Amino acid sequence: MELNKISNKALKLALKASAVLDIEISDDAYLRCFTYTENWVFGIDIATYDNGGGDNIAVVIKDESILIKGFDHESEVSPHAQEEYGVWPGMYNGAPTELVEVLNDEVFEIEEVTFCIWRLDSEAIWSREAVELNNVKDDGSSWLLSAITTTPSAFIEYVESYYDGDFNQLTPEKVHDVFAAQM
Repeated sequence: MELNKISNKALKLALKASAVLDIEISDDAYLRCFTYTENWVFGIDIATYDNGGGDNIAVVIKDESILIKGFDHESEVSPHAQEEYGVWPGMYNGAPTELVEVLNDEVFEIEEVTFCIWRLDSEAIWSREAVELNNVKDDGSSWLLSAITTTPSAFIEYVESYYDGDFNQLTPEKVHDVFAAQM
């Protein structure tokens, strides 16, 4: 996972850079994929990614601890894909309570989840509950987490792919400058 190669602090700054740049790409807030809100509630920052196609990520940041909740609407782990609607058993088990509690706000749709990972400030690797997927092939995390851009070149690649190269004259130099300013 690409996120293993970046510290929580650097990830937080990269998420901010992506949100700043997305504002420059699109004048319309509803067309933007990345957002970043500092102090969404006291001491908690929120970053989001929404591809407009029913897939999204919510990132809860407290100090240098991070929790990522993702939802792939086509995943077999989706609550909508179950015989009886519900979050896949054990999805949030072991996750830091103070970070999960933030997801209880209706804006985050806590039940719309196909994966949940977290990394506390003192940890080197990401954690997730050992959810038994029962031969399910994909929870959507591998491709959805790849949408989180952690470098200027990754952001440029994402934008060129997502917008088919048609966006508000955002130059590679500008992307590098914004990432550098955040780092």
